[in-house]
Amino acid sequence: MLPSPLLRYAHEESVAAAPPPRVPGSGMIVPPFSTLAAWLVEIDRQGALMRPRSRLYERFDRTARTLTPGRIRRTEDPVAIGELVRWLREARYPGGHNLHGLDRVWSRAELGVLITEAVNRQRQLAIGRVTPRPKGPPLDPRRLPDERLEHLIQHHRDLQVVEALRAERRRRESLRGDHATA
Repeated sequence: MLPSPLLRYAHEESVAAAPPPRVPGSGMIVPPFSTLAAWLVEIDRQGALMRPRSRLYERFDRTARTLTPGRIRRTEDPVAIGELVRWLREARYPGGHNLHGLDRVWSRAELGVLITEAVNRQRQLAIGRVTPRPKGPPLDPRRLPDERLEHLIQHHRDLQVVEALRAERRRRESLRGDHATA
């Protein structure tokens, strides 16, 4: 693997001070990572040290598998997520120059899920969304601004939705004290 430009973004405090428990049958440990940049740096470091030894393969696999869709969703670093997207896409179609790379860690289905999560997170960060959009009904009239509410009352095709929107408009007017429209 090529040296990562993220080496400058890795923080020393991101690796925990207390050593994690050793995996039975292996003398190598996998440190926990709190940031995606630290994970990328460690994968890059282990890839550079790779030799044809099963213990190194196992350690690399364990380290790589610490990356989960949940961790990708929590990432707030756009540089690290961009680098991750590039690495995961390269792992989908390996060039064969790595002895043991990310292409050997996950199945194609697992890799597809990680790529999807990483690309989605990259797009969210690009538009400035740090926290995921709250889940809710597709059209919640209580969350609509007044201008949009009026527009939907005038233009929506479903009459049941229009009635729900009118009820929300009446509720807002009663809270404001407007009694001009009835």
